Amino acid sequence: MRILGVFGIVIVIACLGASQALADCRDDLVRADQEFSKSRTALNAASNATPPVRCAAYRRHVASLTQVSKVFARCDTGSEKSKNATQTNSALADFPRQMNDACKK
Repeated sequence: MRILGVFGIVIVIACLGASQALADCRDDLVRADQEFSKSRTALNAASNATPPVRCAAYRRHVASLTQVSKVFARCDTGSEKSKNATQTNSALADFPRQMNDACKK
């Protein structure tokens, strides 16, 4: 009987840990999405700005994409995980090139 009680406690702790991990992922996904939205807006607004302002906007956007990629890798468990990872990695490959082009002028 005692073994079943300990086993039950282990299951409850594991479930609590999993739900905490889900809550953490939800919070991280929301924060990453908000930061990505802000950085994309700032990047669009900086399209005609001076090179230092444009470069700062590109750096912030690349940093937000990097964070999105990390959160997706850790938290995305859906059937679209591979597709999401491909899209994020593609954007991560494109934006640093664009940043380098824009910032060397």
